[in-house]
Amino acid sequence: MNDVYSNDSERRSWRQMLLSCSGTAVDRQNQYRCAAWLFAWAVSFVGITTVLVSDHGLSQQVAWMLAAAPNIFAVFALLGFLRFLRMADELMRRIQLEGLAIGFGCSVIFAMGYSLFEHAGAPPVDSNDLLMVMMLGWVAGQIYSMGRYR
Repeated sequence: MNDVYSNDSERRSWRQMLLSCSGTAVDRQNQYRCAAWLFAWAVSFVGITTVLVSDHGLSQQVAWMLAAAPNIFAVFALLGFLRFLRMADELMRRIQLEGLAIGFGCSVIFAMGYSLFEHAGAPPVDSNDLLMVMMLGWVAGQIYSMGRYR
């Protein structure tokens, strides 16, 4: 055998490696469903934020209804994620749990640490920044865990 690679995992693309750690076909289907709801949530959040920030002379009732609308997608995204977790195998649940733990830990460290920087004179942070740290930590934790259990 004149292969320069010692095993098959070195020849797989990043996509193949990620898919091989993303559980069964049902897991992937549930992940795609959850991702679709998350995408709808993100698009509606950005779109409605744009509408609300630009003064279109909306009545307060319409503005409140628009502000509440993205939360419908958020609820379906949460339900989709819970369905995914409940139907996932043990390895996938462990990967998700470690990802959530790392994301939560990163956000706690960021929140507590940055509050000290604010007292030292740094500008205040928006709550969306904290959420971004949490989500990025969750993604990083999943990638780290996939590598550990690959």
